[in-house]
Amino acid sequence: MAKPEQTEKATPKRRNEARERGQVPRSTDLAGAVIFLAVVLTLHALFAPMMNGLTGEAAAYFSRIAQQHDPTYQSMLSLFVQASGGIGWVVLIVFGIAIVAGIGANLMQFGFVLTTVPFKWSFSKLNPINGFKNIFSKRIFVNLAKQLIKLSAVVIIIYSTLSSNMGIFAQVGQTDPAGVISLTFDVIFTVAWKFGLFLVVIGLLDYAYERWQLEENLKMTKQEVKDEWKQSEGNPEAKAALKRRQRDFARRRMMQAVPRATVVVTNPTHYAIALEWDEIKMDAPVVIAKGADLVAKRIRDIAIEHHIPLMENPPLARTLYERVELGHPIPPNLYAAVAQVIAFVYKLKRKIIA
Repeated sequence: MAKPEQTEKATPKRRNEARERGQVPRSTDLAGAVIFLAVVLTLHALFAPMMNGLTGEAAAYFSRIAQQHDPTYQSMLSLFVQASGGIGWVVLIVFGIAIVAGIGANLMQFGFVLTTVPFKWSFSKLNPINGFKNIFSKRIFVNLAKQLIKLSAVVIIIYSTLSSNMGIFAQVGQTDPAGVISLTFDVIFTVAWKFGLFLVVIGLLDYAYERWQLEENLKMTKQEVKDEWKQSEGNPEAKAALKRRQRDFARRRMMQAVPRATVVVTNPTHYAIALEWDEIKMDAPVVIAKGADLVAKRIRDIAIEHHIPLMENPPLARTLYERVELGHPIPPNLYAAVAQVIAFVYKLKRKIIA
């Protein structure tokens, strides 16, 4: 049961850890009820062919006994095995249905879980104090209440079924053996399927209780939630430091790209955008560096150091800074303005060469 300070719902991480330990909502009553009801319905469906098979095998069995001139233990055992072989397929079908129903009932409750944690040895399991506490735990009283309810239900179902069939039982003396068997089976089946259905309902309620109980046990304190968030998201100071390092690294790479620039468009002091253009390899000029204020000054200094032309065009510089991401080509609506700048740079270079 959750402690008073455990007021927060379990996080997905805590749920996953509990699942890995085998802590899942599971009702053994529901699984047992599904198996019981499945077996009852299967036996009812197979009753007629099973009885016909038994009748035929029994007739053949006694016929073979009559033909035995010198019966021995081995021969009689062989005849009995042959006679009982007819119901073997019924047993296999019922057994298979029970396995499938059991697996299906558990998968519907908690899916597929593979863990060895519940089987690990723990010294606390041998603690007599814990064992004494379990004797008077709430779970024990809940289980006791369930058993009493089941016992009451089966008594009520048997009584109501027998009461409603009293008139038929009065005619048993006038019925042939096959009719008596059929009547008895019908009564047993009625009691069984009603009780099985009742067990399924109890199992569903028990599953809901187990699910609620697990949610209560997995509840967390506010501090546990905060600690888990810090572990998963990382320490805020460490994250801030990592972001600073990433920004510094990206800025250094950007500055290293400035010497490749064809031209640097400036504001002239607030913005600086370095453009690279290769008419053979590129479809449009690419922004390889950009910055404002101190970063812009550093870009201009590197450009001057490497003899990269600086072009003052405040409107174009502001537009490139705001609309074009680093490493992206300029959009078509800026082709004309950038083309004029680059054409001027090429013209300036030709004059210098001449």
